[in-house]
Amino acid sequence: MVTAGSFIRSRGIAVAALIIVGASSADAQIGAGNGFLFRRPGATMTLYGGYAQPLANGGVFSLATSELTLGRSDFGAGNLGFDLSLTVTPRVEVVVGLDRSRSRTRSEYRDFVDNNDLPIEQTTGLQRTPLTASVRYFLADRGRQIGSVAWVPARFVPFVSVGGGVMWYRFEQVGDFVDQQSLNIFSERLTATGSSRVLQAGAGAQWNLNQRVNLTGELRYHRASGDGGRPNGDFSGYKVDLSGVSTLIGLTLRL
Repeated sequence: MVTAGSFIRSRGIAVAALIIVGASSADAQIGAGNGFLFRRPGATMTLYGGYAQPLANGGVFSLATSELTLGRSDFGAGNLGFDLSLTVTPRVEVVVGLDRSRSRTRSEYRDFVDNNDLPIEQTTGLQRTPLTASVRYFLADRGRQIGSVAWVPARFVPFVSVGGGVMWYRFEQVGDFVDQQSLNIFSERLTATGSSRVLQAGAGAQWNLNQRVNLTGELRYHRASGDGGRPNGDFSGYKVDLSGVSTLIGLTLRL
């Protein structure tokens, strides 16, 4: 890639000045952000953080929230991840993304106490790790080519996306529990782990910060469902609802 320094040395200060003036003029005309590149970016990388809220419907979640002092909102957690995208057309990207969220919440039985009238306590956790590939479509041009030597990024560009992949998950409860038959109290670690196919849809926007960096915000929906484990497992016969919504914000670097 040709740098600004080598361009000035090879073409001269006068030509560089003309390009800058032309880019500034285009900025005023099409609402572009500050600065320009020498070519349209072929790829981007985004590092982001946010908050993931599972729907937590039915199955193991109904079991947990009916017996323990848990609500569906307790399974929400912060998440971290990254996207790598490759430009296919001026408005289309192929995006590969990976992120991870993990909640851990202390609880106790709603209707039982131990022999000393103390709470029967445990910790419940949910971990979700989706790996997805999706197609992202930008609803406006991401920038404007100025002549043959400059590309000016747009200031604001909304987008939508759709895709799918695989989600690894782990639902875990550690602590003291009540045997519903004998009413005896026992200590245990109960888990449901596995992987599931996942569908993903998203909508968001990118705000240009400078010629190399965007601020990206996105709302994503994942649809997936796992099971409670193999026959005779800890949660055998129970579904694990892995669907949910994630709110993401991150920095996108043009490569």
